[in-house]
Amino acid sequence: MRRTLSLLTLPLLLAGCSTPPPEPLRTPLPTAETNAAETVARPLPAAWWTAFRDPELDRLVAQARADNRDLWQAAARLDAAQARAKIAGADAALQVTGSGGAGRQRSSENTGVPVFKNPQSQFSAGLRFAYEVDLWGRIRASREAARQEVELTAAERAAAEITLIAEVSKQHLGRLAIRREAADLEKQIARFAETEAIQAVRTDAGFATELDLQRVRIEKGTREFELSQLREREQLLANSLAQLCGHGPESAATNPVPGEAVTPEVPATLSLALLEGRPDVAAKRAGWEASFQRVQAARADFYPALRLSGTIGYEADRTRDLLDWQSRLWSLVAGVTAPVFDGGRLKGALALERAHLREAAAAYEAAVLTAYREVADALNTLRAVADQQGAAERVRDASQRALALSRERYEKGFVTYLEVVESDRSLLAAQRTLIILQARSQTATIDLIRALGLP
Repeated sequence: MRRTLSLLTLPLLLAGCSTPPPEPLRTPLPTAETNAAETVARPLPAAWWTAFRDPELDRLVAQARADNRDLWQAAARLDAAQARAKIAGADAALQVTGSGGAGRQRSSENTGVPVFKNPQSQFSAGLRFAYEVDLWGRIRASREAARQEVELTAAERAAAEITLIAEVSKQHLGRLAIRREAADLEKQIARFAETEAIQAVRTDAGFATELDLQRVRIEKGTREFELSQLREREQLLANSLAQLCGHGPESAATNPVPGEAVTPEVPATLSLALLEGRPDVAAKRAGWEASFQRVQAARADFYPALRLSGTIGYEADRTRDLLDWQSRLWSLVAGVTAPVFDGGRLKGALALERAHLREAAAAYEAAVLTAYREVADALNTLRAVADQQGAAERVRDASQRALALSRERYEKGFVTYLEVVESDRSLLAAQRTLIILQARSQTATIDLIRALGLP
């Protein structure tokens, strides 16, 4: 990787006026396989969030894309970049200005040489032309830099949208996981309430001890406390989701239905083109190329500039003669300007742009390396969670069997109720672990999608 980055950076930093920006990095993706015949060009549809098959998620994403204020700001920045590109492009076009005038004057007779003793009128109409010949490519480079700035801003907006959709998806799926945990707790609280009533009767009848009754009450109170914490976390996520969707917290009503969402399968073998098209990487690439063009423009400032200007029109003392052929006039002027002494301004400007170019090159390479790492991290998490889910399912199955045996042994008087409580606590922990692991798998899938730059 270091050798690739070094060889890629050096030609750019030493490039001449005619040297194009370097090609994108070509380091293989950190996946298990990179066989071109097996790679998947697009593992999910462009609207990848629909693969979770959750209508509520689809609705939230649509709201966020339409009303999120950060996206509005990004859209405004894109409009501003496009306007600046139009301004830069105007410098390369022929400048034409229309003019017209009418005047009347009389000269003083008390001057040395009176010019007009009687009032004189003058009328004119015409066009003025101006054009700079782009001998050294300065205007072309400035125009190209502005175009790259538009691409950069558009890529930044796309990256912001992907990040927004990923965050909305993660928070919504997090809410679903909390609701599933809460549903399990509510079932347990209901069971403990029934057990508490039975234990109270048994204690009064002398078939159970006061300690067993208090243990049931402790477990029931503990579950109620945990349920309150879950509801607090869900409301915080609801408020955050409302903000992401461009609304206030009052619109973040909690849906009592737990809800469910599938986890889409993402192939382990993926195409490198996905990573090359990632918006934040594309933005850094565009910034690199824009800096390169600005260096070209700064170099061209050292050379002479050729500017052409001219006028064509009519001028007469009377309005009826204004459009007469004899009233026509024209002029054409060519001028050359070149820097002689500028106190080091041009050299300083070139050095500044070269520094910006080095910074942009490093930012581009860092973005590519970050993208590689994020893809590798997400794939690693998905593999680890899959292993952990298998182990957690075995623990849950064993906990269910242990709880059944503990209740049977307690009913026969072989053990105290503490054993039942411990078995029930183990089962709840195993169930909640599976819920958390499912949420982690969904989150890691979203992280992988975002790391690949989809859509």
